[in-house]
Amino acid sequence: MRELKIFFVVVFFTGLVYWGVEPYAHSVMNPPSTPVNFDFAKADAEFTKGEVALKEKAAMDANASGSEKAIANAQKALELAKSQEEATKQLWEKIAKIDFSKGNAQKGKELFEGNCIACHGVKAVGIPATITDSSLGVTPPDLSDAGAIYDEKFLTALIIDPVKALQISHKFNDENPFLMPAYPLSGDEAQDNQDLADLIAFFKNTASEYEKEFDAKLKADLEEKYAKNQELSEQAKTALIAKEFDFAKNKHTFENACGRCHDVKYDGFVSSSNMSDLKNYLGMTPPDLSMMIRSKGAHYLEIFINEPQKKIHGTAMPRVGLNEKAQTQVINYLEKVGDSKKEEREQTGIYIMIFFAILSIFAIGWKRSVWSKLH
Repeated sequence: MRELKIFFVVVFFTGLVYWGVEPYAHSVMNPPSTPVNFDFAKADAEFTKGEVALKEKAAMDANASGSEKAIANAQKALELAKSQEEATKQLWEKIAKIDFSKGNAQKGKELFEGNCIACHGVKAVGIPATITDSSLGVTPPDLSDAGAIYDEKFLTALIIDPVKALQISHKFNDENPFLMPAYPLSGDEAQDNQDLADLIAFFKNTASEYEKEFDAKLKADLEEKYAKNQELSEQAKTALIAKEFDFAKNKHTFENACGRCHDVKYDGFVSSSNMSDLKNYLGMTPPDLSMMIRSKGAHYLEIFINEPQKKIHGTAMPRVGLNEKAQTQVINYLEKVGDSKKEEREQTGIYIMIFFAILSIFAIGWKRSVWSKLH
């Protein structure tokens, strides 16, 4: 009976602490966020609406303070938020009118060569990168697989208005312009829509061929590597080849999506950009992601990758804009590098629970045996 009383006291105080701390942890330190559904138009509508709501509250607080300067600044910020909300709405309405099925990849290549090669390369079709370092702030990406890893509508928004697409208008503006300029639209809606469809067709067609070549070469290299091993069975070789193939694919996607800013030192990967350049450009040094999967978890990253403002409002990190497949590959890579023992650890946890359950049975039996001799 005494043990039961102690047990209930422990349960009561544990519940009290949980009731007091858990709501604060989730509502303040890690507020709930709607899951990413890869509908970037809807996500932007929610984001800009939230920004307006924040500025309206700030304006109300400024009015309550009575400070003329605070009121003027808050009103200016509110007007800017409302104008950005309207501009973002118009951006996605424009994209919704584009018929991507009518895109011409060859014409898209010509448009790319006429407008984008000053910064970007596409090595898959023999277009070399003009800028290969981060002297401008960050190394411009090679776009060989852009059509495979990015959502096509997000990619279109990025071409039309990179600042809005990346959700970094709080960081870059007319006074502090973003490195990538907006695509020079002609003003003829039909022609502009066709040009954008052509560009996306070029990116998607290039990425498709690039992936085929990459996969074929990777598979051939792995088969050659394991062909020399006479100790493994064919079944073991096949399993190892499949495992290494998936890891290499996931790492390749990570490198192209995140590798221009972030290191993963646990895997020996170093960003293609100089960290000093990145710090001057973004205002902070991007973190090494080796242990990010352990510190934040997969669910957090699923939201943060494509909606960073939901988790860290005002962060300099741009939205990445990955499609669902590419996002899964990035998270799988980080999990493999930062939590390679996950399966083993989870299985060991089950064994430990079974051990303690059996130990408890023997402990209770031993206790009863000892006390029965004393009474």
